[in-house]
This record gives sequence, structure tokens and C-alpha cells, in this order.
Amino acid sequence: MPAAVVIGGRGQCGLAIGRCLRDHGWRVVATASVPVADRTVVPGVEWVDSVGDALDALGGTADAVVHTTAFTAADARSLIAVGDRIGSAVVLSTVSVYSDSVGRSLDTAEDPESFPDWPVPIAEDQPLLPAGVEGYSAQKVAVETILREEAPWPVTIIRPGAIHGPHSRHLREWYFIKRVLDRREVVILPFAGRSVFQPTAVANLAELVRLAVSRPGSRVLNCGDLDPPTVHEISVLVDQAMGWSTERMVVPGPEPAPTVGNHPWAVPRPVIVDMRRAQAELGYRQPNTYAQGLARALEWAVEACAHRDWRDVFTTLTAYPDLFDYPAEDRYLEGCPDRARRRASGAEG
Repeated sequence: MPAAVVIGGRGQCGLAIGRCLRDHGWRVVATASVPVADRTVVPGVEWVDSVGDALDALGGTADAVVHTTAFTAADARSLIAVGDRIGSAVVLSTVSVYSDSVGRSLDTAEDPESFPDWPVPIAEDQPLLPAGVEGYSAQKVAVETILREEAPWPVTIIRPGAIHGPHSRHLREWYFIKRVLDRREVVILPFAGRSVFQPTAVANLAELVRLAVSRPGSRVLNCGDLDPPTVHEISVLVDQAMGWSTERMVVPGPEPAPTVGNHPWAVPRPVIVDMRRAQAELGYRQPNTYAQGLARALEWAVEACAHRDWRDVFTTLTAYPDLFDYPAEDRYLEGCPDRARRRASGAEG
């Protein structure tokens, strides 16, 4: 039986990856900083405190390590320090490492003009940001660079988009789910509702990781849903799943105000990754459509927030300006010259 260590096994990605590997015949030992009593989230996965403990539990070595939380250069070098006790590694990065032909990136985007103009789709050989010690994306580039240049074993670097699914702390779909729960009748969509920001179902990410550990190699792979929807389509899918009908009012340009229409996918140009390399090199086939992944995330999210403040569940969503500033939205709608509130049928284009 092949054996894998999953670093960060208690998070959204780690849980899905551990479960996927277990279901395909792998022995999985995961690291997590949680009390022992809570380490039964994935039956059949063993829980320990550190990579060293995980390797000891496996008799000293592992076929592969999957690192879901490599955020800094120190994290990369800590993994390299494991040395020959592992056979290969898979490390999660992000699509935000890419820059465009003039150096614009998600990290530098402050308005539509400074937003990157990427090819559609973005291939893995697209230029990257400079590696750095500050900023999430620049540090991810540093992680990738160190591993490619210094790792003594094959490393697959995977660049997912906006990860969605159960156990998320950043479930962007909550923007629409909560509006349905609150019985909001109108949602305001900037950029004509056509924004596309590459989603990645956590189940799809787990499947690509499984293929990568099964066929070790030094490579970089994008990971995104093969059917990325527009934000208008996401709103429709949420309505359909929850039995609601929302009026989608489109705005041709950016959001009218910081807390009006500033949803988590509000991008002026599409962000879509190329998945052909994963398909060609590993035979990747998408196990979940976006809609299937959404259905699982929605069910989990509603249950998770039934008796808790959503801010305690989706902790990183609180970094956005108020996503649910309903009074500001109502004031905007009251002052809108088009009182008919144009419906966005066909707005996805």
C-alpha cells in the first residue's frame, strides 16, 4: 500500500485530499494542530502533530508528501529538509502567481485599468510575479522557485483558482446563498454580470493531486473547473438550488459603491486557466462540474451557519468591504434612474 503524508490535513483542501487518497488505496497520515479528540474528521486517516511524527508513523519514509499550506520560503525549505525520507511531493500554489505581459497581477490590481489582461485561457508558462517576502502571491512564487531549484525529489506544483466546496473559510458563493436565505429580491452585478474568476472545486483539486502522487514528476499544473461560470450564471445556479428567484440588475462598469455590487468575483476581464497540460500529462478528467461542486458546498454552508455567525465560519470573507450592506444597496436602487431594474437575461454573453 502506498503511503502519503498530507501537511495541513485539517483544512478544506487537506480533508478532501486525504479522503480521495484513502479511497484510492493510499495509507494517509495527516498533520493538524487540533486536539486528538477532533481527529476523526476523515475516518481511516491517521492524525499527528508534525511531518516527523507522520514519517515515524509510517516506519521512517513515505512515497509522497502533499503540502497544502506552503506559504513562505521557510515552508519550502522545511519540506526540503525532510531529505530522502520521501519519494516525491505535491505542493499547492495559486493562479495569482501569474502576471500579464506588462507586469500587472491580482496583487497590484486596484481598478479596471490596473487589472491584468491575461490570455484566455492562462497556460502554465505565463510569466510570473517576481518572488518576494511580502504579499501572498509573491511568497508563493518564492515557494515554487525554491522547490524547483533545490528539492532533491520530483515536485508537482499545482495552481488552483478560487477553491470552493465544503469546509471552506472563503466560500465566495455565500454572497448569493445568504441573500437567498435573507429573501433579498435583487442583486446588483457589475461588469454586466460577465465576470469570470476561475473556480476550483475541492473535489477536482483532490483528484488532480491523486493523479500527481501516483505518477511523480517535476511539473507545474493549473487546476480549475473545466466549466467556469460567469457570476450571473452562479447567481442563477444558487437560485435554482434553493428554490428562489432573484432579479439580477446589471451595471455595465465596476461596482457603483464599495459595498454595492462588490461581490467576490467582480473582475473586469476573465480569469480562466488552461487545463490541457493536466489532461495530456496525467489523463485528468473532471469528477465534478461546477454545479455539482456548488450543490455540495451549499448544503454544507447552510448547515454550518445554521447556529453560528457566518463570520465565524467564513473567516476570510470578512476581509472584503461589507458584502451584505443591504441599506446601501436599497439606497442605490431607490435612486437608480432605470426604475424597471433591467433584468440580466443573457447578460453572461
